[in-house]
Amino acid sequence: MATVEVLSPWPSAALRQIDRVRELFLTQPNADLSGIRPIVARSWYRSRAAGVDAVADRGFFDEGRIDEFTMAAAGPHLQKLDEVAADLGGYVSLTSPNGVLVKASFLRDDGFPAGYSLLEESCGSNGEGLALEEGRGVWLAPEEHFREDMRGNWCFASLVRDPFHNRVRAVIGLTLPANRVPALEPSSTLLMLEGVASRIERDIEVRTSSKERALLTEYLRISRRRGNRAVIAVDGKNSLQNASATAMLVDSDFSIVSGYAKAVMSSGCDMTCEVMLQGPGLSTLEISPVTLSAANVGAIVVVRPHAPAKEHAEAAASVATRLESPPQGTIERLMKHVDGTSTEFKRTLNLVRKAVDQDRSVVMIGESGSGKLRLASAIASLRGGQLLVDARSGALRGPQFMDVLHQVATELPATLIIEHADELSQHEAGEIAHSLRGNRATKLIFTITRPTDATLQLSEAFDVLEISVAPLRNRREDIPQLAQAIAAELGERRLSRRLITTLTHADWPRNIDQLRAVVSNAVERSEGAEVTVDDLPQGFHRVLTKGRLSRLEDAELSELRTALQEAEGNRSLAAETLQIGRSTLYRRMDYFRSRGFDL
Repeated sequence: MATVEVLSPWPSAALRQIDRVRELFLTQPNADLSGIRPIVARSWYRSRAAGVDAVADRGFFDEGRIDEFTMAAAGPHLQKLDEVAADLGGYVSLTSPNGVLVKASFLRDDGFPAGYSLLEESCGSNGEGLALEEGRGVWLAPEEHFREDMRGNWCFASLVRDPFHNRVRAVIGLTLPANRVPALEPSSTLLMLEGVASRIERDIEVRTSSKERALLTEYLRISRRRGNRAVIAVDGKNSLQNASATAMLVDSDFSIVSGYAKAVMSSGCDMTCEVMLQGPGLSTLEISPVTLSAANVGAIVVVRPHAPAKEHAEAAASVATRLESPPQGTIERLMKHVDGTSTEFKRTLNLVRKAVDQDRSVVMIGESGSGKLRLASAIASLRGGQLLVDARSGALRGPQFMDVLHQVATELPATLIIEHADELSQHEAGEIAHSLRGNRATKLIFTITRPTDATLQLSEAFDVLEISVAPLRNRREDIPQLAQAIAAELGERRLSRRLITTLTHADWPRNIDQLRAVVSNAVERSEGAEVTVDDLPQGFHRVLTKGRLSRLEDAELSELRTALQEAEGNRSLAAETLQIGRSTLYRRMDYFRSRGFDL
């Protein structure tokens, strides 16, 4: 069992000297600190530079987390140490790598709330904050604290590091009251605490499974080969990132990157994509799968920024200026209707602007729910009057078809929008082309999920500009902005960080329509000031966790959709086309619908 050395007293003259120097330092910025331990002097300077109040506790809070492997390994050791501390009137604490106090069930309550920030910039000199700043185990005598209300305790802190690389997993804190322990040997006590940290690190290494070792081995290999590049490794449960990734990426960037990584883990295929990240700006993600076992795949992500960090702000400002300053404020007006900051979305938006500026007819291609109709309506709203018809509803079949053509010929709307135009027959497409041939006042916009002979006929007749709208899974960096915008529409509700991460990781087979339904439902169910993951109904949890398909399932879904579309919804004919029985067709349709996919 751990013991605390209560041996040599700290000389009273030295303590009085520290008190005098501190009082002088608080009133005179240039006071001489040569009589203070250098580590303490550096801490005081940092505390004062951060504006820490030496008298009052301002109580800064943040979100912090210690991974489950560290918690499991630390439990038995810290529980014993806490029993020793209790005999002396003290306590043991655990702090996350970002300096936030984390509550553990195996430790007694120390009176401080979870989330309390122990960083020096938040509360001045203390054991945990000093250890994180100095990168090593430290101790502070009661008189060495910067803040007045902390000057009654001895404080010790030791870092728990990952056994495979230098990343900090947690900080162990030991606090002992000076009135119960007026004198002790601080060096021996710190050595004991660091021994506890070392035993925890060894247990973490033992607990690491073969799958995690495989991921770690590949991560280290890529990190060494890529030098200073940001490298991230994920396996669906754990993640590793090097110092470059930690310095370059912000929290929301990690959510976006891990979302693309999970897609690679599902497909087993390499992926290279351009994304707009908050930290490095426009970047290329190079993602490769890593086989961890017969049934498990991880992923390694290398982030390659397109501009050096110091040039990112200027480049971002330049892009924003180009996008926000087209003639007649086109983009400003469009942005009232649509949301997105990703590279894919900006490319789409630039094509939309071109269509408006050139007064072109347009075909919008994209998956169901990806925002095609919203963009089409935004373009039409800039041109004036519009007429919207849905080919799926039957508005362009039978007598109603001639009524629509007559309405266009007499009212001459600036834009005719045809939704689901890929369900038109070639005859219907020919009639539309013939009817509008002499009508120069009306431009055509039609939305499709895939080209057909009929839509190709319309494209040729009207010299349309083709605009592709990427699915949400290919522009994950737009998901946080879209989700927040949807929540704001419902009463300025705030979405928790964990909820945003969960939404960013999902594949959204029905795209924005599905995202809107999920966020709206969560907001309605939420009773607190913040909407959390717990507010998602179980049905949505199932969609979010099971929406991703394997490569084989994705190909099967595509064949099902094509067969049903060509058979105009006739399931018997679709089954015959696919050369499967009707019962098999029904069963597979039910399976994909249960996974949240439209057919």
